[in-house]
Amino acid sequence: MKANEYLYHKIRGLDGDSFRPKEHFTAPVGWINDPNGLVYYKGWYHLFCQYNPYGPKWDTMHWYHARSKDLLHWEDLGVALMPEHDYERSGVFSGSAIVKGDRLYLLYTGHAVDPDSQKVVESQCVAWSDDGLNFEKYEQNPVLTPVDGPAGLEEANFRDPKVFEHDGKYYIVVAAGVAGHGEVLLFESADLLKWSYVSSLMPQSDFMGKVTECPDFFTVDGQDYLAFSTIYGEGKPSLVNLVKGKMDWEKHKFLPESHQLIDESPDFYASQSLEGKNGERIVIPWLRSVDYTDFLADTGHEWNGMMGMPRVLTVKNGELDQAPIQAAKPLEPEAVLEAGTYRITNFDADKRLILVGYNGRVQISQAGDQFEIEVLSPVGDKRYQLPARADFEITIDNSVFEMFAGSHTLSVFTFIKDLKQAIWE
Repeated sequence: MKANEYLYHKIRGLDGDSFRPKEHFTAPVGWINDPNGLVYYKGWYHLFCQYNPYGPKWDTMHWYHARSKDLLHWEDLGVALMPEHDYERSGVFSGSAIVKGDRLYLLYTGHAVDPDSQKVVESQCVAWSDDGLNFEKYEQNPVLTPVDGPAGLEEANFRDPKVFEHDGKYYIVVAAGVAGHGEVLLFESADLLKWSYVSSLMPQSDFMGKVTECPDFFTVDGQDYLAFSTIYGEGKPSLVNLVKGKMDWEKHKFLPESHQLIDESPDFYASQSLEGKNGERIVIPWLRSVDYTDFLADTGHEWNGMMGMPRVLTVKNGELDQAPIQAAKPLEPEAVLEAGTYRITNFDADKRLILVGYNGRVQISQAGDQFEIEVLSPVGDKRYQLPARADFEITIDNSVFEMFAGSHTLSVFTFIKDLKQAIWE
């Protein structure tokens, strides 16, 4: 362990990459995407994520592993799962974690591409650990295959199990393509090893697109939510949808009441929630540059992809409020800024805030009842909107800008280095 820790620190130190964020999780080298297996276990928060250790572009997926005491400072633990068997020969895809007794269980998708026919089959699998460090795969994997689901389930689009417990039973919501449209499927188990299909959780809607990914069912302050990432196709960006509603446990149906995006940026994707050590609901997303996925790889960088700032969810006035877990400091006029989170109060509609970096800037102004956010970066200029309010928080770091305005947030992969100066106009 000490040798690994030395190696990870050495790699990060040798990297010397000024694009790499300081306050957001990245792997020492290689590509990362979807957060997986978020869980609090034996005094540690555990983060797993999709990982290609051999280069900064997407390829055959492993699970990377890190742990933290505070969700801000991470200890690298290396590869936890890798493709080893036929059912996962093309990648160990996304999944989740749960604690049962004293054991940590991981549920994940095995992704298999037939080398001859190129046929893709995805199935659900189980691994476990008794120390949070070493993992053993269930010898009877996979525990769920496409034939165990409803008619029309697409073998190539059956992935990302998110596990939870309710009333003494275990459930997973699994993303699927069914007969050409996206669905979230519900399965049930008594022991996390034998699973049976229960229902398609919610009626198919336009915002579910052609395929769903990374579903997540959770409850905050007695209110039920269903989140999922959506692939729309036809050149449209993939986004993360949040549906507020009520779970009918007798009929095993989710009854939607309202719908919104978790985050207004397409750079925010594949988010997953966990229960914190004090019972709070926390969400971590993957941040990617949707239009410049391989910019870092193509410009000589050894890492690609990051996790967003963990955000705490609470219900305020019937809305799901999102706030960064990192304590916010007041944004002092003309102060030299460091990477971190800053609070802005009594934002004046007649003013404009400009955050100036080494190779770009972020501008925040107000037009009517909307914030106008402009990001001028090395890869181009982009504009976003959020509903305006007097108080909000921003998180700044190398290559990333995040804005938290109550129930509306914006997370942008900027490629801007050293946002160190705040100018009011």
